[in-house]
Parts: sequence; structure tokens; C-alpha cells
Amino acid sequence: MEYFTLTANTVGQDSAATEAALRQAWNACAEVACPKCHVSAGQYCRDRARGAWWVTRFHRPRQDAAAVPSVLGPVGIHGLSWAKGTGAFTWDPRRIPAAR
Repeated sequence: MEYFTLTANTVGQDSAATEAALRQAWNACAEVACPKCHVSAGQYCRDRARGAWWVTRFHRPRQDAAAVPSVLGPVGIHGLSWAKGTGAFTWDPRRIPAAR
């Protein structure tokens, strides 16, 4: 999770349930390959820009394959995305750490 933070605006929501759903969604995405960028399960998604591969959020097709909408929908979140201000990172095949 070097590139992401698992936080959400929890105003009016159970923050423990939200955090548990975010961890479950993160781990579910890590367990499936991405049909968009073709990375293997356990790797970060990537996009090509400026002649290089860059780490990006889990692509929507990967989130769908991992059933993320059914995990996050009940807590009012519509998908995993970038944290603000994290920067840009070149992609490498490192493993995605599990969210605990």
C-alpha cells in the first residue's frame, strides 16, 4: 500500500465497518489479475504514459472482477481510488501488501 491510503469520509457512517470494507476490497483486488492492463494477481495495476509504465489505482474492470462494488456499496463507497497528493511512481513487479 505504498501508493494508496485506505481512508474514506465516514461522516454519518460506522468507521469500523468502512475500514473493514476497504481492507476487504483491497485484498480482493490483490487476489485477481487485471483484465485491463494484464498484470498478474498480486501486482499493482499500471498505465503507460510519457513512454513509461506508472503505478495506478486498481482499474475498474479489476474491481468489478473482484466484486468490489458489492463490498463497498453497503458502506456508501463506489470504488477504490488514489489518495490525494501521493505522486507518480514508476511501475515494477513488486507484490501488493495485504491490508490488515
